[in-house]
Amino acid sequence: MMDKVKEWTEQLKDRWQMQSSLKKMIVVLSVISVLGITAAVYYLNTRIEYGILFTDLSDADAGTISKDLDEQQIAYKLADNGTTILIDKDQVDEYRINLAVDNKLPNTSTGFELFDDANMMTTDEDRKIMYQRAVTGELQRAIESIDAVKSAKVLLVMPEESVFSSEESAPTASIVLSLKNQQISDESVQGIVTLTSGAVEKLKPENVKVVDSAGNTLTRTEDEASQLSGLNNKYIAIKDSYEKTLEEKVAKLLTPIYGADKFQVSINLDLNFDSIERKKVTYDDPEIKSETVQAAGSQGTVQEAQTGTVDDNVSNVTGTDGEGNNSYSRSVENELDTETTTTITAPGMIERMTSSIVINANLSQADQAELQQLIASAVGYDNDRGDQIAIQGFDFAQAEVDPAADPQGNEQIAAAKGYVKYAIIGGIVLTLFLVILMIVGVIRRRRKEDELEVDVTEEMVTFAQPSAASIGASNPVAQEVVFGGVGNRSAETKPAVPEASTQEATAEHTGEPTLDQTARNYAESNPEVAAELIKAWMKEK
Repeated sequence: MMDKVKEWTEQLKDRWQMQSSLKKMIVVLSVISVLGITAAVYYLNTRIEYGILFTDLSDADAGTISKDLDEQQIAYKLADNGTTILIDKDQVDEYRINLAVDNKLPNTSTGFELFDDANMMTTDEDRKIMYQRAVTGELQRAIESIDAVKSAKVLLVMPEESVFSSEESAPTASIVLSLKNQQISDESVQGIVTLTSGAVEKLKPENVKVVDSAGNTLTRTEDEASQLSGLNNKYIAIKDSYEKTLEEKVAKLLTPIYGADKFQVSINLDLNFDSIERKKVTYDDPEIKSETVQAAGSQGTVQEAQTGTVDDNVSNVTGTDGEGNNSYSRSVENELDTETTTTITAPGMIERMTSSIVINANLSQADQAELQQLIASAVGYDNDRGDQIAIQGFDFAQAEVDPAADPQGNEQIAAAKGYVKYAIIGGIVLTLFLVILMIVGVIRRRRKEDELEVDVTEEMVTFAQPSAASIGASNPVAQEVVFGGVGNRSAETKPAVPEASTQEATAEHTGEPTLDQTARNYAESNPEVAAELIKAWMKEK
């Protein structure tokens, strides 16, 4: 058996050595290409594309799931300091279902399924405890279903009812929230309070306290929450709408100049939502509304009443002359023209406006000045308010898409990876095909050149033979014709050259030109054939 193997190896070795360098190169390139394609296909089909199984896990949950993955021999990776677990994306859904069946999902709370294991030996006290745990678990699940909440912890205090106590204690609830973005709206907090108070018997909303993971109290009284929430939402909506309107105005101006995706506009408004009422009273010059004159006396004559406009009211003015007892009284009532102006300033006045515009272009100082003037006119710029407009030109970076935040984009990326895999395979096959075509082209070109060399050499041999014969007739020196060249397909005439004196004597004796003269004459009459012959000789050397 070993002899046959050795013999077969020797034969293969001999055949390999008998091949030309060109054929050896073709075989080596073919083997390398086949191995490369095989390795690429194997890598692309066997590599693991990891998908997120769970994120934000506690150490206990991460350890439990990692242990289960090791037992099932499922490859996984840890990320984010062990709080995120990734496995093969094709196994994510199946493994989650298996965890749910085995009741091993992380951060799970137990609800009314506690009563599934209750039996006849369960006491009333045990049932009360189980009921409290079940309500707590159901509330936790309901609260965690809110978008802004990442996780929740619910604590219920449900006092025992007793016929021997005249005072009845009210139940209370405390809720700790772990938020996704470290913020939650007042409406959501009020919704959690309402949900909790409605799920627990005799639990009043004011007895529900909600705090976040940082210890901040999130609950307010119902009146405060409704009033503050309503006002805040209204004011925020007004501010956002006003800012958006101004940004759209600026965008309409810049879009025809730079294009829709070549700039970013941000406008911030400081609005005063205080309602201000101003009252102004204006007094004109006084006018006489009425005048009364009284005169009495035993002697003398009463003077006529004074008419005209006076500044003050006059009353009980008595005059006495020297001739007797006389009295005079004049009363004037003035009327003032009063004008009252009441001004009410509506909430939402602009106290200050700042505008920032970033453009994907290189802007000169002149361009920035022109744009600033244009935008100032569009947004109602007021220097007295302290408004500011900032314009800068930068090269924009390409936006990156978060696959976890865009499921559709994630699917497109996965599909693109599949296309890339097939494109790589196709590229390798195409490269191999092109290499083979190049090699075949080289072989064909070499064959044509060799055939041309043979034709030229044979023609030269045919040309040289008569001269050699004539020389041989006069000179008994034998001539030797040797065929050689590339691939033994070219030939050349190699006479046994006599000495120079013998050739000259023979040429003079016969009167015919020498072989050298004949070759010169043929080269002058057939320059193309001579050039090809010289090329063939140079390649042989």
